Amino acid sequence: MNIIFVSDGMARTRSISLRSAMLLVGLLVLLPVVLILAFIVPHGSHEHQEVKKQLPTILNVVSANELTHIDALAQQLGEVEARITRLDALSARLATMAGVKESAADALPPGRGGPAVHAHHMSEQELKDKLNELAQSIDLRSDKFSMLEAVMLQKRLQASTLPSTMPTDVAYNSSSYGWRVDPFSGQMAFHEGLDFVAGTGTPVYASAEGIVTTAERTHDYGKIVKIDHGAGLETRYAHASELLVKPGEHVERGQLIARVGSTGRSTGAHLHFEVRLNGAALDPRKYLQSMK
Repeated sequence: MNIIFVSDGMARTRSISLRSAMLLVGLLVLLPVVLILAFIVPHGSHEHQEVKKQLPTILNVVSANELTHIDALAQQLGEVEARITRLDALSARLATMAGVKESAADALPPGRGGPAVHAHHMSEQELKDKLNELAQSIDLRSDKFSMLEAVMLQKRLQASTLPSTMPTDVAYNSSSYGWRVDPFSGQMAFHEGLDFVAGTGTPVYASAEGIVTTAERTHDYGKIVKIDHGAGLETRYAHASELLVKPGEHVERGQLIARVGSTGRSTGAHLHFEVRLNGAALDPRKYLQSMK
């Protein structure tokens, strides 16, 4: 086999003679390449068609998974909003108990129940944003609960320091708060407390929690205990036969602090009980629960 090459520039020709053996070798080299191409091209096209057919199914699965995830987020959203509604109801009851007006917390957003938009109408990001918004709302309500807790604690402390407990087990009083005839002078005089008639040694109790400021004997009061309850409020327990506390001692409501006697300016065994605010005597009956 001869192959002739023609050169334009030189107008010359060259010929190459290929033997049959070389031609056979060339065919053997090219044949596998041709066969491989003939197999890969149709096969690749077939694979492409198969993937194309399966693509809708794959997309449906992905879409279904996304919807399931969104539905789960929407359910969480509903549960959180339901909890906020319950928290608001509880907060309102606590505010009433604490004597706090709801207007003090008007800055808080109102509670809501259930998702306002159907899950399929919201994207995953929108649901996440909504959950974050509700989380912030819960934080605000947590602050409100802390405020209510502080108010209720303060009220409980105030209640514990109000002299509302009877200072002795004997309810009968021989002299009330106000004007009376003085048993020593026979003249009208203002009685600044209550006198409870009781036998010598009868227990005397702290009417409220506080700090003992005085535990001593004086001319008029005899053996006396004074308790500071804070905010200018003080109670006095006079004419005792025995003092059982010392100045600086912290006492609880109902704690035994003295025993009834007749020391000082007294005509007989009794407990003289006073309540004072900033030094001024008040009617103890306004504080003592059993005498209201």
